[in-house]
Amino acid sequence: MNNWHQTSIGDFIDFNPSESLPKNRLAKKIPMEKLGTFERKLKGFEYAEYKSGPKFRNGDTLVAKITPCLENGKTAYVDILNEGEVAYGSSEFIVLRENGHSDKKFIYYLARSPLFRERAISCMEGTSGRKRVNEGALKRQEIVVPDLIEQQKIAAVLSALDDKIELNNRINAELEQMAKMLYDYWFVQFDFPDANGKPYKSTGGKMVYDEVLKREIPKGWNVTVFNDWIAATKAGDWGKETQEGNYTERVYCIRGADINGLNGKGEIKSPGRFILKNNRSKILNPNDFIVEISGGSPTQSTARIALLTEKTFERFDADVICSNFCKAVSIRDKKYIFNFLQEWQRLYDSGVFFGYEGKTSGIKNFLFDSFMASYHVVFPDKEIVEKYYEFAKPLEEKRQSNLHQNLQLSALRDWLLPMLMNGQIKVVDVGKEYNLEKEQATSAAKPLNTYGELPKLNIPESRKNFAKQVLAGKIVSEFRNDPNFTDIKFQKIQFLAEHIIKADLKLNYYYQAAGPYDNVFMHTIYNDFRKQKWFDYQNKRFVPLEKQGNIEEYYQGYFGPAHEQLNKLFELLYQTTEAEAEIIATLYAVWNNRIIEKRTITDKELVRDFYQWSDRKRQYSEVQVAEGLEWLRTHQMEPKGFGKLIKKAKGKK
Repeated sequence: MNNWHQTSIGDFIDFNPSESLPKNRLAKKIPMEKLGTFERKLKGFEYAEYKSGPKFRNGDTLVAKITPCLENGKTAYVDILNEGEVAYGSSEFIVLRENGHSDKKFIYYLARSPLFRERAISCMEGTSGRKRVNEGALKRQEIVVPDLIEQQKIAAVLSALDDKIELNNRINAELEQMAKMLYDYWFVQFDFPDANGKPYKSTGGKMVYDEVLKREIPKGWNVTVFNDWIAATKAGDWGKETQEGNYTERVYCIRGADINGLNGKGEIKSPGRFILKNNRSKILNPNDFIVEISGGSPTQSTARIALLTEKTFERFDADVICSNFCKAVSIRDKKYIFNFLQEWQRLYDSGVFFGYEGKTSGIKNFLFDSFMASYHVVFPDKEIVEKYYEFAKPLEEKRQSNLHQNLQLSALRDWLLPMLMNGQIKVVDVGKEYNLEKEQATSAAKPLNTYGELPKLNIPESRKNFAKQVLAGKIVSEFRNDPNFTDIKFQKIQFLAEHIIKADLKLNYYYQAAGPYDNVFMHTIYNDFRKQKWFDYQNKRFVPLEKQGNIEEYYQGYFGPAHEQLNKLFELLYQTTEAEAEIIATLYAVWNNRIIEKRTITDKELVRDFYQWSDRKRQYSEVQVAEGLEWLRTHQMEPKGFGKLIKKAKGKK
């Protein structure tokens, strides 16, 4: 720890730094309740007249200074303001800012560490119900910190984990929206695909008026109550906190407060309990639902719901039950689970369940039996339901997989944080043990060598143009029967192949809307194929000519040493669509550019670069882009900084 030294918190961090914000002027205000324990980046604000309170800007860290918020670790990093903008907030938190000795991201993670929290708690004073940190005393507290470079490395490791969690959450929000939008289109607007694949209602599909619902529904569809959908219900249990007597079965007990966490909207804090062996019938199974029976608030109704899938149970290391304040529901036909979930959630979002609540001792109770037996809904045709099930199932599996990964990433981050902050482990050790080096964002980021030692291609300068044609000929030979093999996919495979094997074949790639593009090469290659009598190009298809068989001999001569890498690439890309190939190649290009320019590399920056490439990229969702990054990493095809910086052609913005 030669690069660590002892200092006071006040010397290391600036407290409540001065900012210009005139009084009696409307300004952005962050209310105290926005400081969520697990909300890394502050979100949301309100406009209020500034009178007093600490002022802050992007890059500052906000730390709660009162009980119990401080003990709960309420800390946030500010990254929501416009450039040069200042906001303010409650006097119940402290603003921390970097100085010449400290890094702003390191300060954020330091403030979240037990080390800092213990120091702050030791400086609290006041009544037991409302203790507050004495900032002067906190500034005088001594801590041991690393030098600036080591701070940045530590912050990069922890931030990489948080960035991945944040990306997974954005992907999940989009997956949910996709499932919701299609449900609304098919089962609310009734524009599901008819026998000819056209939207049913919009193209004149037969509708009939239903007297119960007082509206038209598709002919052949029925109207039922929710009781007709379900096979059984299971009551909750609470058991014992510890194993005793006949209470031997260890379980996790899901409460109403855990339903948001199950749905990915926070943390699951379901307690471990022990239940009677005779009550194992209450254990929940895949495709069961948990419904909140008691709880709610004046602005939130009861009846929150969560679907449990096989992937959901991967987030627990024991069986799962629901508490006495919830009820479990099993569906008759599993193909209807996503319809049940979407219809229930639609009713919840529209406030229907406020009308089915009673009160007992001040606690709101959901009138479950009454609602299930009396509320009428459309029961759709099974053929359409099965199509929706096939659409929604992989989305839900991906969503649950992301939530499981987030759980692992959070646990790793929370385990690493205190040890990195007190020097118990070093960043280099973390990188070796957890393979986090590729996630670090440093000013001179280096990619991992995931290919092993690539063999050197000894292609004479005078033969590079021809070798480029040979590689293109090999690509066409491999892909000409691929139904997704278009001009765009051809271009992207050529680009990836040259860069993956570090083949400097007169690289001349520029920005094009669909991705990196070698204009000269693509405008001559078809004529070159004809001259060599390898291929003709007719009706957007490659037709082999008499000397097409010569390509393989040339290919082995030029690219034989790299045939394993190229074969792997070709095999993987054969399965991709044109859109997927475009996304992968563009991500590779922006990533490679950042390496060449020695710029920071994070998923967030790569995704931003992708969308800034051209307006065409807006057609692709964040889910598709994230899957492209995952594809590159999964198949160990991250860029290495090879080649030239890809630039925009002259005259193009």
